[in-house]
Amino acid sequence: MARARPPQPPTSDPNWERTLRMFESGAPEFVDAVRQRVTAAALATFAETWYTDSRIEAKRLLFAYLDRPFNSPRHEPLVKRLFKFADAAGDDAVMARFLVGFDRTIRRRRATTEKYNHKTRAYEPREKLSTPPDTVLSREDRNYAGAWFAQNREQFVAGKFLFSLATRRYLRRRAWRYFRKLGRNKPERYVPAVCAALKLYTDADVPDGLALLDNWGLVHVLFHHSPTIESKPNGWVVASGGTLAKLQPDPMFRKLWLRGPEPIFDLLVNARCRPVSMWAVQMLRRNFPDRLKRLTLDELLAWVISPNPVLNDIALEVLESRGGLEGVTIEQWLTLTEEARPELLDRICEMVARNVKPEQVAFADAVKLAMQRPVPLARLGFAFLQHKSPKTAAEVAAVFGLRDAAADPLRADLVRWAARVLSARPEFNPLWVLEFLDSRYEEVREIGWEWLQTDARARESPLVWQRLLESPYDNVRLRMIGMLEDRAKYGDALAGFAPERVRFLWAAVLLNVSRGARAKPFVVRQMIDRLGAHPDEAGDLLPILAVALRSVRGPEFRAGLAGVAGFVARHPTRKNLVEAVFPELKWS
Repeated sequence: MARARPPQPPTSDPNWERTLRMFESGAPEFVDAVRQRVTAAALATFAETWYTDSRIEAKRLLFAYLDRPFNSPRHEPLVKRLFKFADAAGDDAVMARFLVGFDRTIRRRRATTEKYNHKTRAYEPREKLSTPPDTVLSREDRNYAGAWFAQNREQFVAGKFLFSLATRRYLRRRAWRYFRKLGRNKPERYVPAVCAALKLYTDADVPDGLALLDNWGLVHVLFHHSPTIESKPNGWVVASGGTLAKLQPDPMFRKLWLRGPEPIFDLLVNARCRPVSMWAVQMLRRNFPDRLKRLTLDELLAWVISPNPVLNDIALEVLESRGGLEGVTIEQWLTLTEEARPELLDRICEMVARNVKPEQVAFADAVKLAMQRPVPLARLGFAFLQHKSPKTAAEVAAVFGLRDAAADPLRADLVRWAARVLSARPEFNPLWVLEFLDSRYEEVREIGWEWLQTDARARESPLVWQRLLESPYDNVRLRMIGMLEDRAKYGDALAGFAPERVRFLWAAVLLNVSRGARAKPFVVRQMIDRLGAHPDEAGDLLPILAVALRSVRGPEFRAGLAGVAGFVARHPTRKNLVEAVFPELKWS
């Protein structure tokens, strides 16, 4: 019994009429609009109109449609009729897109099954290739025009395609048969036609070796005669005893490819699929080695920063073995280091170091390289800087930027170099040390402290120490407490310092719950000494001292209480203030 056809919308569908107006105007939005149509009868009628339209806009829209996956519901009549029209017309460009499009509709999966071995009387695992049956999109009894489907279309069609699995296998064989006949009957058109198709494949079409073999037409074009693989009704498979690692170029119609190197060279440059590029370079090296030797220096430099990894490898290989790189300008080298892929930087930087003299590199460019995150770039910039010193105010300012160098392994070495060249400047300013002591990186602050201790001009500057009292960093604060402790041995530890800034330092150390345990007893002693020497500051010091005493234990705690008691004994008028801050103390 024949299945009833689903009801079709009326021919005066305003949405379809709007879609046709987009087609007439050549609007790019037409492709998305026509893919939303689910009226098979209207699409079947439109196929001839679309294909026979001689306008450039119509052809451009057709190419854009065929570049999309064949997964628009109810589009079987449109796709099949367009395919037949192109086949009958001998349209190489459209058939190239059908070859690629049908290749994309089948993707096998590996599965492990068990097979009984009568000799060992045991089940043994065996790998099996299969194409999932749930990749078929169309069902005549499914309503594609409903509101639910309109909202969930992308989720529904993901991973599915038009036509049954058997039909898709037939269509991809039929598409390849077109090009096979072209090679036999019109050989002058074969290589240009298949090259157009090969440029349409992308890396997404060959994520692994199995996906490579699933591209029926691609494998025929590139590896048809290879003994490593063999053709089966359901697809290409690896031959017994072979591996894909041994797969070498062995194309169908080999003699046509050997007529000249330019089509293969064009594939190498413009292919978007790595296996195609690899095939092209192997063909050139085997059959046309002189073509690669004719590459110009500008071509090689452009290939280094190309998104195609195959071109990158060829360019670097040739550049590393070829002389005459003295003519490459420093601007060109810097462009290579900035735009090349990160994994190529080691090789590029080695070439730059061999061919560029430090005096050719401007100071600002050397600093810019040294500031980069990739270690090879930073190392190259540092190598250039070690032969230079800042000459202008702008160059001096650029040196300070090295405290924020992005390459962690080289940051400390860069900062030490910066401290050395800045110390040698005749206009040295002690406040320059603060640029490193205020760095967000701890290793930079450590080097800044070393610089402060070794450079008398900075070490003896009161303004530097005044600024350090407000440092937000623990390793600087704790060292300041130690420095005050040393000064107390020889006199007033606070001489030359603003008392309010020292109190800020003490409070900051005391409030740090995770660090500064060794410094807190020093804070207590320094505050007791200050309180005895300046009783008028008791209102400011006693609250901080109370926090300090609660932060220490043992002898330091008892010494602090003794100091408070001694202060009250010497200044009885301050007893009420002490009792307010230390309510737990009992006075006899």
